[in-house]
Amino acid sequence: MLLQSCSILFRRFSRPESPVSTISHSEKAYEHIRRRLFSGELTPGTRLVNRTLASEIGMSLIPVREAISRLVSEGLVDHVTGAGAFVRRVDRQELSQLYDVRELFEPHAAAQAARLRTDHELDELGAILVDWESHGKKIISRKRGATAADLDRWLDFNERFHEVLITASRNRFLVKITNDVHVLSQCFAAHRGSPALLSNPLVTTTLQTHRALLDSIKHGDANAAEAITRKQLKFGRASVLAFFDKQKKS
Repeated sequence: MLLQSCSILFRRFSRPESPVSTISHSEKAYEHIRRRLFSGELTPGTRLVNRTLASEIGMSLIPVREAISRLVSEGLVDHVTGAGAFVRRVDRQELSQLYDVRELFEPHAAAQAARLRTDHELDELGAILVDWESHGKKIISRKRGATAADLDRWLDFNERFHEVLITASRNRFLVKITNDVHVLSQCFAAHRGSPALLSNPLVTTTLQTHRALLDSIKHGDANAAEAITRKQLKFGRASVLAFFDKQKKS
């Protein structure tokens, strides 16, 4: 089931690389819109206005239309007849499948990172976590709860930490699959716009487990790194899906 989910996502989101010298206006528009999708700037449900995007990118309408059509074909954007194109909302099943893929690859990546990481990668993971922990303390201190900006920054730290972790595994195929399928970007983009997700228990537990993971990588304990990552992802899946279900009922 996990391999089937991975295969579906890989076929759906993977694409060939285009040489820089031959990138067309349509490709530039596609990259620009896709980058804004994955960064969370264009949140689920946002209408994509061709004229606005064309002006923003600095090109005519035709390449933008072609880019949006491509994003529709990839399932990242929905086209509603008579209404236009909208950033697609990831449903519960797809979100669960993204965690399937992460649970398949990331525990192995963490174990390999514990064995093969460089000092530079260890320092980078440490620096990310220090800033992430500082941000977490600010979130916990807010009496009114996290803001949308808090959540965006939180997800940026989370995504960057796991990107470095996967790179540190020294497995170029794993890195390529993760990048081509955009597993992390897709997973974290689905959370944006829901700051209530950042409850104090979630913030505390997430930071504690990532600190434990970093310590296991630092000491070269591959078994601990794998186990902690697996536990992290199960906690993340349960928390996010429970929040998803609660929001749907309300």
